[in-house]
Amino acid sequence: MEGRVQLVYPRLWVRGKPVVKGDYITISQPEEYQPYECADLVFDFSALKSPKDVAGFVARYGLLKRTEGLEKITSFLEEAAAVRLLFGLVNAIRERNIQFLYDTWSVSGFARLFEAAPKDDDELMAQASALVAWVVNEKLEGVPHGLIPEAALEADGISGPPGAFLWVAYPESLLQYIYHQLAMTLNLKVPVASCPECGRIFRVEHGHQEYCSPRCANRARIKRFRSKRHLPTL
Repeated sequence: MEGRVQLVYPRLWVRGKPVVKGDYITISQPEEYQPYECADLVFDFSALKSPKDVAGFVARYGLLKRTEGLEKITSFLEEAAAVRLLFGLVNAIRERNIQFLYDTWSVSGFARLFEAAPKDDDELMAQASALVAWVVNEKLEGVPHGLIPEAALEADGISGPPGAFLWVAYPESLLQYIYHQLAMTLNLKVPVASCPECGRIFRVEHGHQEYCSPRCANRARIKRFRSKRHLPTL
């Protein structure tokens, strides 16, 4: 008799060697992997600022909306900029950086999404919060969710014990995986910051962490040393 317990696991994705064709990019030598095992997916994606960055991302994670074919390089950069802006809005709300929010509202069309302009700072932050939630929900529209044992998935080589469970999404594209990870990052109130050296958005691992990596911390330290000594920068 065939067993009745059959779990449905999140879809595997495909990555491979990036191949640039004019304004487009595709992959060769494809290999499957599980995006849920990539804890820094949304942070790596938000760091994309050049075609070279996109090629490196595709090698590690694959295309955004399909497992084969061509995708425009500019679509990666535009989507990454949108994720960076969402992180920026969330940090501005958390830190009560009202000037950033007003500046963003003044140069964007976000104000037109609401019935009226915010009356005060608190209403501005409420509108910014609603905007973040709306954008993420739009990107995840129609994505089903379900419960699976934590032991079935690994993140950074670590899996959970029996008896622990994960509430997971079942995305149909890598972009949906990215937005699901963004949603979970916000829901769990994970502290994030922007590196003052390279601008990368990163997960803050401890309270005194200012830079995204030891490399950036060292570069900043060297710059401070050179400025004090009036030495030329690298």
